[in-house]
Amino acid sequence: MPKEVFLLELWRQYGEKAEEVRVKRYPEYVKLKARLSGYLYTIKLPPEKAEQVLSELKAKNVKIEEV
Repeated sequence: MPKEVFLLELWRQYGEKAEEVRVKRYPEYVKLKARLSGYLYTIKLPPEKAEQVLSELKAKNVKIEEV
């Protein structure tokens, strides 16, 4: 069962440790999913904020997959 996180700083910690980050784009928001060995952590962000987070993760060589 996935866990939804509402604090961006907490999700960033999960995102940096993730095996893979998946991105699902909707008209109103972007859902980011961080797959760790035990759980799937998700967060919903506005498109501008999501792009900023994704660029930070790409700089840290995290695997990102657009769904």
